[in-house]
Amino acid sequence: MSLQKNIKDLIFFYVKQNYENYLKVNEIEYISEDKITEVISSLYLERKDHLKEFIKTSLKQVMKEEYPGDLVILNILVDIFSDDELCKNRLIVEIKLHQQKMQKGKNDYSKLLS
Repeated sequence: MSLQKNIKDLIFFYVKQNYENYLKVNEIEYISEDKITEVISSLYLERKDHLKEFIKTSLKQVMKEEYPGDLVILNILVDIFSDDELCKNRLIVEIKLHQQKMQKGKNDYSKLLS
């Protein structure tokens, strides 16, 4: 498995776990459409540094002797997280798609930009 795929999978796992935890803590089934941007922005800013550490630590455990080193990983993470607005917007889209699928059983891409 490629390093980039491992990082992508770890990010999606981390986001999903934090999303599920947010729902549980707030005792809600879904994040309301009008609150998604606010919630994601807040969680992103709070958890960004923790996510980076989670990725680095997890890759060390998963890749073992194939781990390329902290410097390589940190350079990739700097690149990934260089545009906070892009990262937040991607998360917002992913959460909207996830919630649509959970509520309606399908995705309505026309409602993503609303």
